[in-house]
Amino acid sequence: MKNKLAWTWATLVCLACLPAPGAFGARSLDPQRSEQKPAINVRRPFALVEPVESHTKLSVSDEGLEAIRNIPGPVIPVVVIGPYRSGKSFLLNQLLGVGCTEGFGVGHTRSTQTKGVWVWGEPQKLPPSANTLPDFAGQEASIVYLDTEGFESTGKADAYDDRIFALSTLISAVLVYNLPETVRESDIQKLSFAVELAEGFYADVQGGGGSSPVEPGSMLWLIQRDFLEGKTVQSMVSEALQPVPNPFQDQDIAQVNKIRQSLQLVARNSTAFGLHQPHMERTKLCELGDDQLDKKYLEQRAQLHDLVQQLAKPKRVNGKVMTGPGLAELVSQMVTALNARDIPTAGSILEHFNKELVYRVRDTYITTLESLVLPVTEAALAAHHEAASAVARQQFQAEKFGNDLTSGLGSLQDMLQASLDKEFVGRQTANTLESNRRCEKAETDCEDTLEREQLVKLPSTGRFEDRFSHCEAAFERACIGPAHSGQSERLQKAWRREHTRFKHDYNDKLYNGLVLLLLVDILMFRFVIKFSILESLGWVVFLFLQVYPKLYLNGGSMYEAHWWVILVRVWEVIVYNPVLDLEKWWQILTPVAFVSFVAWKLWVKCIRPRWKRRQDKRLVLPTKQGDGDRRDLSV
Repeated sequence: MKNKLAWTWATLVCLACLPAPGAFGARSLDPQRSEQKPAINVRRPFALVEPVESHTKLSVSDEGLEAIRNIPGPVIPVVVIGPYRSGKSFLLNQLLGVGCTEGFGVGHTRSTQTKGVWVWGEPQKLPPSANTLPDFAGQEASIVYLDTEGFESTGKADAYDDRIFALSTLISAVLVYNLPETVRESDIQKLSFAVELAEGFYADVQGGGGSSPVEPGSMLWLIQRDFLEGKTVQSMVSEALQPVPNPFQDQDIAQVNKIRQSLQLVARNSTAFGLHQPHMERTKLCELGDDQLDKKYLEQRAQLHDLVQQLAKPKRVNGKVMTGPGLAELVSQMVTALNARDIPTAGSILEHFNKELVYRVRDTYITTLESLVLPVTEAALAAHHEAASAVARQQFQAEKFGNDLTSGLGSLQDMLQASLDKEFVGRQTANTLESNRRCEKAETDCEDTLEREQLVKLPSTGRFEDRFSHCEAAFERACIGPAHSGQSERLQKAWRREHTRFKHDYNDKLYNGLVLLLLVDILMFRFVIKFSILESLGWVVFLFLQVYPKLYLNGGSMYEAHWWVILVRVWEVIVYNPVLDLEKWWQILTPVAFVSFVAWKLWVKCIRPRWKRRQDKRLVLPTKQGDGDRRDLSV
């Protein structure tokens, strides 16, 4: 079997070494045949590599191969790769200076527009001063732009994306990695995997062993919609590609550094460039002219065009500069090699299946964990987590496929537990936030209640303490979870502060109210009711309250006197008791008392005297009539 494979690859190598048709102008030797072929419009995109029906493998397009075979001189393939719906096709049209209807197809739906790999048929000549190769007697090199299908779209196998990635990495002289907004670790991982695939496959095609015969090209990290502030795009990419310090020889960090080392094989250098968003309405970009696009974007587009030309160096394969026919042959060989074997993945099929099971079990765990309404106590949340984790582990054990030796179940179980613990930490954070929100609201409500009690017209210590007891009970019902202890302590501090303030203001309010009441008493009994004894009593008490507090010059307070304590107790009984809360009723009782007083005065001054006079008249008239009768009888 090994001999058969070696013979097959040897045959491919021999075919690769043969000069491609047209490389030495073979087609120009037959003018009649050349005249019979109609002129081809090269100013358009050609399908170079297309997906097969199952969308897992690739097939070459003869039309695209013919288009690149006809390109004279050295070629510099500039390949744009990246996720779907990231603006690759629109970017290439902008670099080419063509519209969407003439250039690469641009879509504005959620489905990917470009399928496979497409090449622009009209090569872009570099200026003679930029790239003139002595190997080709002064021939100018040409940039060939290639557009690729975006990865990670739906309806495709991962192996298909890997094949597109590997092919793009190998054939490119400038690989433009088009990414939206920023660079993620998954983007580096994806590219690294494709680099390793490309290196391995091409070594197999050329006979195996040793380093790759393809000279690595340049790498351009293009960050689309670059609106983030802080580091420059170049700094961000450079730091992302730097090895991570690993003093403790952690295996995961070692794998991350291995990925970064593999990227050094594909690019002489890594250049980064940020491109501003051309317009806010991205779905109408194809309808807009340059005068409607963002000015900063237009400046950056021109800079990007110049940067691509600076990075563009002819592709070398086996030490020789690659031409159009050589590129066509390389594409054909690579597609054959990529389709001939399965793409190696992160693990076996069993591991892939079990990884999917891990994600499914994790989602079930999250659903179970989120069924517990927050906030709850930490103990209740931990118990719920343990129960949900046990169910998740049981589900994994029941549905797993394979054994520890063949499918790496041990590492996947660790992965599952780590993901469950991570979700639990997130749920703990959510529980803490919700507990803080509720406890803070309950504590604030209690403070507001105490503040309102400070402003009442008829203060009462019993009412103040009763209000706090009610709001403290409401706090205990509402405040649950990890924030309870902290907020409860804060509530007690607020209670002590407000209670001290209330006691201080309470006696002053009673004293001022008593003085005001005596003044009303004096005025009422002098001018309204005219009761001299009560007026004199009011004067005596008023003068007493003015003189008595001044006797406490050397310390102490009138509020500590026995008679004042008795007065306060009487006040408390009158103002706040189980039957009546005078604070709620004084606004009603005051006008009622006033109206009653006015009615009483009217009765005393007006109504009662008139009524009495009428009664007196009724008693006098019959007496006079009797006297008259007696006079008549005597006559």
